[in-house]
Amino acid sequence: MFNILLIAAIFGFVLTTLLFLKKSTQPKAIISLGGFYFLLSVYALQAYIIDGGHLAKCSWFFLWPLMLYNLFAVPIYFYFETIMEDRLRWKKEYSILFIPFILSVIDVGYIYLQPDAVYAEMLHDAMTDPKNRLHVSYWLLDLDQHMLLRHVWQLAALLVVLPKLLNFIKKGNADNLKNILNKWLLVFWIGLALFAVFAIIYAIENMLAANIFEGGALVPIILYTIMFSIGVIPIYFPTILHGYPQVIETTVVSKQSISDQQLDSKYGLDESRIKRKLKLLVEKKLHLHQDFNVTNCAREMEMPTHHLSYFIKQQYGLNFTSYKNNLRMEYAKNLIEEGFLDTNTMEALAWECGFANRSSFSKAFKNAIKYSPSDYVLQLEADN
Repeated sequence: MFNILLIAAIFGFVLTTLLFLKKSTQPKAIISLGGFYFLLSVYALQAYIIDGGHLAKCSWFFLWPLMLYNLFAVPIYFYFETIMEDRLRWKKEYSILFIPFILSVIDVGYIYLQPDAVYAEMLHDAMTDPKNRLHVSYWLLDLDQHMLLRHVWQLAALLVVLPKLLNFIKKGNADNLKNILNKWLLVFWIGLALFAVFAIIYAIENMLAANIFEGGALVPIILYTIMFSIGVIPIYFPTILHGYPQVIETTVVSKQSISDQQLDSKYGLDESRIKRKLKLLVEKKLHLHQDFNVTNCAREMEMPTHHLSYFIKQQYGLNFTSYKNNLRMEYAKNLIEEGFLDTNTMEALAWECGFANRSSFSKAFKNAIKYSPSDYVLQLEADN
């Protein structure tokens, strides 16, 4: 049963690393999500070590992680808030999220300030009787009370964001990326809520020294299974490794009155920023390289491939290949009009425009311009 915790911890640490290292369209949201998975991974790993009877080999992994766990509500709330608002501005009321953490810092600091014998006895009890370790007393709170408090805070944070989340899910359902985002947020919220509820039940059972459900191991088994599920569910939503397109708000103000203000909220990418980057790529003539594809373009723009494809489809109604070929054909037209073919062959023109051969160039040219290259030359001569 405890091996599931180890697997969840390993998955969580891998995911944390990917989230922190991947470039994202919403870095604050991804950092918050990575922070949560780091906390969850440490939580699962310590539960595996202590409940699985391995604490004697890892005695250093004791007491201090309590401070980390009591931060659970912070990255959870900040993640949902940043995703839905596309920004995170500090508010004084956010300080409430840190109350469990502050209490744990006081209690952990108190234990470390006591004689070594106090810590040694606490560690010995956790090694010899891990099932009852939650009854240990610190100064302000017992360990099971800390557990109850942090998960009550976690559940409260989830309930606070729920109305806004449901409203957010209703918007922009015509976009495929938005639908994926909706599913992820809903699944993630449900998983976190179940995690909080069963952790609260587990803490209450330990405080009362009684089982709420029949079978003493039922609640921890369910809790561990939920932790495992939360750790691996991102496999089904790989786009979270890159973040999500931003919610762009364009405001048009009437000259007559500010009350005539219209707000056009659209789920999409940062149009002006990405268009500037695309223009820069064209100025560098990277689209004329034969190996220029959507993957290389996205890498140059430091954004996920699927986001770039989505943006081009939304903005221009084209797939990436058509978009690239249109740019190349505009360049080809300019070269033809400047007399490139007076001193060069059609094959040279094709190569200059990023094509490996004349055939593929001619086909792309006709699709974009509605003339073959030869017919376009004749048309220019006729017009002149």
